[in-house]
Amino acid sequence: MVEHSLFADLLGVTVKAGVSRISVALHGSRGIVAIRTAPTPVRGNGESLEPFLSSLWPALSLGDLPGTLVCVVPDLAPLLSEGWKRHFGTTLRPFDLSRAPFSSGDYAAGALGADRGAVIWGAVVRHASPLGESFMVADFGTHTVTTVLCRGRVLGGAIMPGVALTIGAVGAGRVLQGQDSSRRGLFERSELREIVAVGRGTRPGILAGGVLGGVSAVEGLKSRAERELGEPLGLLLTGGLSPLLARFFSGDPPVDRQLLHYGARGFLLA
Repeated sequence: MVEHSLFADLLGVTVKAGVSRISVALHGSRGIVAIRTAPTPVRGNGESLEPFLSSLWPALSLGDLPGTLVCVVPDLAPLLSEGWKRHFGTTLRPFDLSRAPFSSGDYAAGALGADRGAVIWGAVVRHASPLGESFMVADFGTHTVTTVLCRGRVLGGAIMPGVALTIGAVGAGRVLQGQDSSRRGLFERSELREIVAVGRGTRPGILAGGVLGGVSAVEGLKSRAERELGEPLGLLLTGGLSPLLARFFSGDPPVDRQLLHYGARGFLLA
């Protein structure tokens, strides 16, 4: 439970609609006060949003707060916007980069992806001093996404299957599922703490390939980007798995799991 006193200085609300999850964050003067999440509904099942929206801090008047939506699922954006207005009487502002503290001029409107723009905005606002003028953000969610900012300009990056998708692709997921039918998913997060490169068996080998392969891919992309640009890049990790994967990176990169929501907050308050 979050103490009621923490709700006294709310500044806004940010909503992220991703491929696998929707998250809603309440922001106070010192940062994120509370977050609620739900699975992203399958296409054509927008009515499943209703109970989630109804459950969002019913004691608070969310309609009195400015809000923004960062959505990477095009068909979900209007459903969320309409549902929000129906429940709270206000409209969520679509996130954009028109007032960003960096340049996105190399991209046509919307071409970069709202999620990538938001994580870069969050990185600039919260980590500009240690990261420097040029850095890469690696976002470990359903997909692993890298985005590079170089001297105030977003240049792009890479998108690949996330750790869970990679692990699930081995044997179409049947190998790991068949070994332990009691598991809710392909792996437990606690298992990620015990991974070594020389996996002793099928299961440890698959997990090592998915996790350490994903980490090595990001480090390799960073090295290639540095050679292409001719300068070093700082590295910042974000996304749901980032706290667990950070230990496998060289150089002890900083982790900011909710970077997207902080970037959306920057847009909201700009």
